[in-house]
Amino acid sequence: MVIMITIIRYTDEEKLKNTGLPMIIYGRRRTGKTFLVKRIFGGDNYLFVKRDRSIYWESEDTVINYQEMMRLILREDDKIFIVDEFHRLPDEFLDFIHIKNPKNLVLVTSTLWLAERMLSSSSPLLGLFSEYRMDIIDERDILRNLAPLIKDKKKLVEQAVYMREPILLRYFGSEIYKVLPQLKLTIPALIGEIFLEEDKEFSARYEGVIRAIASGKRTLTEITQFLHSNSLIPKQDSSLIKPYLKILQSMGIIWRFPEFNVKRHRYFIPSPIIDTYYYLDEKYNFSERELHQKYFEERVPMHVEMFFRTLLAKIFNYRIFLYQKPAEIDIVLGDFRKIKFVGEVKWKSSVDKKDIKKAEEKLAKFRARRVLIVPDKSEISAETKEIEVWDIEDILKMI
Repeated sequence: MVIMITIIRYTDEEKLKNTGLPMIIYGRRRTGKTFLVKRIFGGDNYLFVKRDRSIYWESEDTVINYQEMMRLILREDDKIFIVDEFHRLPDEFLDFIHIKNPKNLVLVTSTLWLAERMLSSSSPLLGLFSEYRMDIIDERDILRNLAPLIKDKKKLVEQAVYMREPILLRYFGSEIYKVLPQLKLTIPALIGEIFLEEDKEFSARYEGVIRAIASGKRTLTEITQFLHSNSLIPKQDSSLIKPYLKILQSMGIIWRFPEFNVKRHRYFIPSPIIDTYYYLDEKYNFSERELHQKYFEERVPMHVEMFFRTLLAKIFNYRIFLYQKPAEIDIVLGDFRKIKFVGEVKWKSSVDKKDIKKAEEKLAKFRARRVLIVPDKSEISAETKEIEVWDIEDILKMI
């Protein structure tokens, strides 16, 4: 049964209300940009630019042309106009903004047009607009919304991890293995549509980067090797893929975190559903076959770790580091180059003395706050004085 729920995005709403006009809101498709801007600025003057450059004025249920839209914006300068998919407008629209500098615009786009052109040093709009990137739902907000609906602590977190993706809200309550097979066409399109307006076809190099990261190739060297081995770049030269990584980062499609005390970064895909799709497709050819439930669950522990990593970084306002050697630590947070918080995540129904002992040993050498995160600490009989033990109830109190 499909149950559609509405999520209040407290964090984004607060930030947007404190961002000055005129404003550009950008980001990957299906992240809820249109819904949120209408909620904040109202939908009376929502204008959607169609592919043929005609403009649908929603409140009037009519289609107007470009010149009519320009006159409307200038005439009604006391009203805020939302112009969605504005990149489809003629190039002279940028000149209009540069000359007239209207203060009543909220521009929305879902393509690389912004990252590649608008933010370039030669753009006529540079510095005229406030910029806001819309990502998937904030970890704190999804927990605030789902906590009253889900009493089981383990299930709450696992639902929160995936329900951060707005397109999954209609499947609230369903497990990932039931949902993902229904989205085999949708998920690649979430990425592909970003490039359609510019390149007229899905860019193999961009997809190659995403596939590389999803399959576990996290460093610049590993991603370069992956693209070269798949004949997507002519030679094994990392400079060839740096522009692609930069643009994917600017659109919020990939993340980059530094390794602690090592001059190297590792790349991740923030959307668990996109990461899972490409991981399964690379490893098991998921796009062309059916898979058993167990394969969909392979990625859950990693996604839960990332959820807590980014959530706690926001709660404590710390920077995320990766710590790989001599032992990999699940969560490492710090201020500048000093580690302030370390944590291990044991995401299973039964956490025993061995699990606690192992966490104590891994975190013992750090002079920082040391925490073990479990689904429900009330079910743990063993005690520890070396580290703190948290569950989701403790974290809900923080947010």
